[in-house]
Amino acid sequence: MSNSERDILKSYLNQNKTTSFYDLVFNYIDEYLDNKNLVHKDSIVYNRAGIDRRLFSKFRSNENYSFSRNNVLKLCIALELDLDNTCILLESAGYSLSTTKAFDLIIRYYISNGIYDLDKINESLYALTNTSLSRE
Repeated sequence: MSNSERDILKSYLNQNKTTSFYDLVFNYIDEYLDNKNLVHKDSIVYNRAGIDRRLFSKFRSNENYSFSRNNVLKLCIALELDLDNTCILLESAGYSLSTTKAFDLIIRYYISNGIYDLDKINESLYALTNTSLSRE
């Protein structure tokens, strides 16, 4: 690779790289806790999301740790993210919400309507798709 190609690629990367999944999650956590006037504790969020403390601790200590798609979705719901921010967080983790799959459309429906009750969402998912966010 020539120096000019390397410089062009470096420039492209600098201009197009977005915030990492790790940084976004903790930005959203801080914002959520601030908006709810809650003490800044990860446990509030991972308990709301139904994510195991040890798993969240692995993530907290390793910014390259990858969550499953379902765990990212559970975080989005726990943090009461709107659809745009849900899609941003999913994309930063390498995932997306489809507009062709019933499972994803149900998630979209609840988030678009500001309904963040994980039990209710899982109940609907199971009734209509025979699976839920709790199942990995």
